[in-house]
Amino acid sequence: MNILSKIAMAYVRWSELEVDPAGLDRFTRLAEENVRETRSTEPGVLAFYWASERVHPNRIRVFEVYADENAYQEHLQSPHFQKFRAGSGPLVTSHQFFEAVPVMLGTKPQLPPTGAVVRIAELEIRPTQLDAYKAIVSEEIDASIRVEPGVFAIHAFALKNRPNHLRLYEIYADERAYLLHRESPHFKRYLEASQDMIIARRLIETAPPVLPLTLN
Repeated sequence: MNILSKIAMAYVRWSELEVDPAGLDRFTRLAEENVRETRSTEPGVLAFYWASERVHPNRIRVFEVYADENAYQEHLQSPHFQKFRAGSGPLVTSHQFFEAVPVMLGTKPQLPPTGAVVRIAELEIRPTQLDAYKAIVSEEIDASIRVEPGVFAIHAFALKNRPNHLRLYEIYADERAYLLHRESPHFKRYLEASQDMIIARRLIETAPPVLPLTLN
């Protein structure tokens, strides 16, 4: 089955940072190199994505999944991450780290194509309906990965210290695949079933991402 569902042992990190616009090109080069080295040398890193907002490209979200916390610590000590941190540190004007808990990590085994479309959703769920929402979104992710060729990944996770605050990190082959997804029967069922469960929703369009390391 081409999906990685609930992973009890996975160690998930979510970061939100802003980069000095004058240093954005250099930051991007450093980040691309870090992703390439991470992909080729660290089997304990299961997913490693980052994307910038389309309207504010210096605002960047980073989503990381590790086999366990030890794999995360090994990543922090790797030469390529140390190089990235040393080079990018002066370029970053603000940085927030969040530990996160996976709800459903759905992915195809292959990497998405260059120029894939990434959408990020920031959701606040009614606490009394959190379990019901997790079940509904997990069902929708499972169906999307199984039956939609253009859906490469939908990852749902909750912020550890704010468990009713969820994030969805979605990767589509292109804009057409994203629009087809929104017209799918399973997505429409999800919208109808979850509309009263969501207190607040923010949808973020992103610039074309660096080709990510994917779950496997």
